[in-house]
Amino acid sequence: MSEPGDPFSQESVARQLDTCTFCPKMCRHACPVSTASGRETHIPQVKMDRLNQLRLGRGDFTPEATDPLWACTGCRHCTMYCDHGNEPGLVLFAGRAAAVARGVTHPGLFGYSERFRAREQRLSVQLAMMFEPKLATEGEIGYWPGCDAIDKGASDIAAAMALFERVGLEQVRIVEAPQACAGYPLLAAGHRDLFRWHAGRVASSLRGFRKVAINCSACLFALRAQYPAEGVNLRTEVVSLADLLAPAAPNLACPVTRRSVYYHDPCYHARYNGVIEQPRRALSQLVELRELGWNKTDTECCGGGGLLPKTMPLIADQMAKRRLAEVQSTGGGMVVTSCATCTFMLQRNAPPSVEVANLATAMAQLSGTTFTPPANAPDDDA
Repeated sequence: MSEPGDPFSQESVARQLDTCTFCPKMCRHACPVSTASGRETHIPQVKMDRLNQLRLGRGDFTPEATDPLWACTGCRHCTMYCDHGNEPGLVLFAGRAAAVARGVTHPGLFGYSERFRAREQRLSVQLAMMFEPKLATEGEIGYWPGCDAIDKGASDIAAAMALFERVGLEQVRIVEAPQACAGYPLLAAGHRDLFRWHAGRVASSLRGFRKVAINCSACLFALRAQYPAEGVNLRTEVVSLADLLAPAAPNLACPVTRRSVYYHDPCYHARYNGVIEQPRRALSQLVELRELGWNKTDTECCGGGGLLPKTMPLIADQMAKRRLAEVQSTGGGMVVTSCATCTFMLQRNAPPSVEVANLATAMAQLSGTTFTPPANAPDDDA
C-alpha cells in the first residue's frame, strides 16, 4: 500500500480493515484456508471485517468472535490479488495479539508460551545429542536447521552437512544455541512481547557468525523483517539454505539419467523472502525441473504456517493434500521443497505415489552424496 510511514501503523491498519470490509471479495479464491474448509467465514474479506468490527467496538473479544482470526496461515496469497496492496495476513496476526492482550486465545493454544519454551529446551538438547561434533558458537558460516527439522527431519540436517562438505563448504557449522526456533510461532500465537524478548536472545546467539543459512521460510521472514520491526539489531547476514547451495551446486556430480522433479515454493519464501530462483538453480544442476500449476509468487500454501496445524489441524492437512493432488493425478513423482515445515506437512500427507523431500536431502540423494541420518526423538508437541 503506497502510504507514507509505517504500513502497519494504527492509521494504516484501520484503513486496510475498512477497505477490506467494503471490498467485493476479489481475493476470495486466493485463500487456501477458506478453499480447504469451504467456510465463508474464512475468506479474507470476512476475516478482516470481523476484526474491523472488534476494532470499532461493535463486539467483544471472545473466543467465538475471534475464531476467524486464527483461520489464516499468513501466506500472503490474498495480497497478490489485492488492488490496494492490503496485508490481511499480517493484520490478522496483529489482531491475534490484540485478542491475547485481552486474555483471549485459541483453545488449541492455551499455555502456548510455556509449551514453546519447553520445546525449545528439549530441541536444543536433542540437536546437541545428534550433531555435537558439528556444532559451534562462532564461525564464518552457520547453519540454522529450524525447530521442525530438529524435531521431525534430522536426516535433512545430516544431508545438508554432507552436502556442505561435498561442495567445498566444510567451514559451515550448525549454530549451537539455547534456542531452536527464530520465534515466528510466538508471533503467530499473538505473543508479540515474548517474540521481541526471544528475538533478542536469538540475535545474540547468531552474532558469532558472519552469515547464517536458515532452513525455515517463516523464521527467515521473521529474522529479516520482524526482528528489525521490533527494534532487534541482527548483525549477522541471514540467507536461505537455497542461497547457500545454489552457487555451489555445480560442484556436484550430475546423474547420467536426469529425473523429473517438481518444486514446491514455500509461500513465505516466494512472497516474503524473494527466494524463488535460488532453489530452482540448485535443483536444475541435477534434475529436469517441473513446475506445479500454482508456482512462484502464485504458489499454494502447504498448511504449515500461522500455527494452523495446531488451531485447525484437519484443514491444515487438507491443504497439504490439495497441494500434492496435481502430482498424484499425473501418476506421482518427486516433490522437493526448501523449508523444514513444508517438508513435514507435505510428507505426512503425501499419497503413496508421491515422494516428498527437503532440498538438501534431494540434492544429496540425486548426486550420490552419502549421509547417515541420526536417530530422531519423537515430537511431543506436533
